[in-house]
Amino acid sequence: MKQLTGGIGADYVVECAGAEATLNQAIHMTNRGGKICLAAFPHEAATLDIAHLVRNNIYAYGIRGEGRSATHRAMELMAAKRFDATKIHTHTFPLADLPTALRYARDRVDDAIKVVVTNRKADAIASAAE
Repeated sequence: MKQLTGGIGADYVVECAGAEATLNQAIHMTNRGGKICLAAFPHEAATLDIAHLVRNNIYAYGIRGEGRSATHRAMELMAAKRFDATKIHTHTFPLADLPTALRYARDRVDDAIKVVVTNRKADAIASAAE
């Protein structure tokens, strides 16, 4: 990330693995005064580079979702045809259009509700696995 941004780093990082290594990667890829959203639950205590976080005035925010049980309930509702997820999935963008996708999600452009960003490499791998 630092290389892609000319050494500056990202303004906002979402950490979704909850592993010690990725938590520290998130800390080190965030720019001075940036924000990290901790979206995963670490399974074990993690040693983090708090000194880097503090020295660089980086803000860390934890979020809590419903977890696996909510996912299972949602899948059951969709399987029973009691919920049509296509009604909330309003826009899809390729990774190359990430700034546009973020703007759509943030500003609710075209009444955006659920904005999805795809990665061609990930899509190709998924297709090959099927």
